[in-house]
Amino acid sequence: MDRPTDLPGRADCHPPQGVTAGAKGSGGSSMSALTHRSLAANRRNRRESTTRRAGGVAGMVWLTWRQHRWTLLGSLVLTLVLVGWMTYLSIDMMSLYHQCHDTRCPPYSPQYAALFADYGPILQAEILALVVQYTPLLIGVFIGVPVLAREHEQRTLLLAWSQDVSPVRWLWTKLALLGLFVAALGAALAAVTDHLAHVHATIVGNSLFGDSVFPVTGMLPLASSVCWFAVGVALGAAIRRTLPAIFGIIAAFIGVMLGIQWRYPTLMKPLSLYLHPDQPSPLVSDHNGLVVDGLIQIGPDSASNLFHSPGHEVTYADLLRMCPDLSNPSGSMIPDCVARNDLLTYVTYQPSSRIPVFHLIVASGYLGLAAVALAAVWLIVRRTNLSAG
Repeated sequence: MDRPTDLPGRADCHPPQGVTAGAKGSGGSSMSALTHRSLAANRRNRRESTTRRAGGVAGMVWLTWRQHRWTLLGSLVLTLVLVGWMTYLSIDMMSLYHQCHDTRCPPYSPQYAALFADYGPILQAEILALVVQYTPLLIGVFIGVPVLAREHEQRTLLLAWSQDVSPVRWLWTKLALLGLFVAALGAALAAVTDHLAHVHATIVGNSLFGDSVFPVTGMLPLASSVCWFAVGVALGAAIRRTLPAIFGIIAAFIGVMLGIQWRYPTLMKPLSLYLHPDQPSPLVSDHNGLVVDGLIQIGPDSASNLFHSPGHEVTYADLLRMCPDLSNPSGSMIPDCVARNDLLTYVTYQPSSRIPVFHLIVASGYLGLAAVALAAVWLIVRRTNLSAG
């Protein structure tokens, strides 16, 4: 008797076209080559759809966010922590300063003890200034270098640049988006750090022209952040490997930082004057100035920066005739000798009124380096062989 076709029974031993019988023990049928091709096509279509979404500005914003979201979020959180911490320190330090009637707190006072305690506000401010000085390096390493180095390592440039968006448009849109983000972080850090540096200088009495304070005041954190972001992108594009590019930017950062600290005091010709022993240093009336040179140096068979009169330097033999004990100087012997013989010292210095000009010079150097780096990136991208990844 025939069995109705709609009743359950033994499965048809002839599977439909395009599906083969499953392997024993697999629990079902396996996919044929046709099904595999269909799934592969779907995955490819999804990738192409993702890339096409990056064709416009909104699409590039989405793509940039997808690729760099964890780095951007981490940078934002770190910046917010630094800004909040420095703001709190500024308020705390100024509160203690006001308690001392807007003068430097006398030693052994409760306010002085609170300010200069171990890990107190003064030390925290100095540590945070050092962190801000190295923040542009972190931006270059974690935001700048991966822009192109990671694309080369993962060989995703071929997919990105073979779609609707051109390589140059892809590059400039991505650099603009990330550059604006970096500039916003740098501007926030620059504003808060500059205020904290002024508060620290007011309370401690150090100079804003000093080599530990000058690099983190004014517009320099902003210009430096943009610069090292661009340099990081350029090194990543040139080297095409993340780790070697990171080592390269670290070496470049340290070299530039040491060069600035060495040369910035003489970016403009210093002012100079001869001082008698009873005359105060120019920093007495201008405590934010910077003495470039003015130390008395007495060594074996040599003496420098001591003068009978302007232009007539004292030799070592003359000095020994005036002060025989200086053959083995110690303690206050040198100042006493200078005072007894009314000798002059030659001091060169930079007044604090030049700090904004120096900021502008150094910031221009940073932005010039950034422009060179971006031009190099543009040339490298134009000449990149897509078939080479």
